[in-house]
Amino acid sequence: MIQILPIGTPVWVVQAARPDGTRRALAGDGVVSGRVPCDVCLAHQSVPGEAMTPAAYALAAAICREPVGFVAMVRGLPVTVTAGDDTVIAVPITSDERSAA
Repeated sequence: MIQILPIGTPVWVVQAARPDGTRRALAGDGVVSGRVPCDVCLAHQSVPGEAMTPAAYALAAAICREPVGFVAMVRGLPVTVTAGDDTVIAVPITSDERSAA
């Protein structure tokens, strides 16, 4: 289970690199910037045979009542945080001071 943090929440994020080179290691302070919608909401906004547009994805995320994760912007890069990915950890920053990262 994952706690879906509200958009605007400051977080400290660490992401492991993938061996195939498709993702690099990253750690630092960030801010929750969006939600990852569930498969049902994605399916409702998709058009069979076509790529999902950013606008359709944003709409699916906005209307989803059971998101499966969230997106945090860290050093200008989006990091997706979901329950199924144990290579990414996000911790809310609860104090007025930034993290040590």
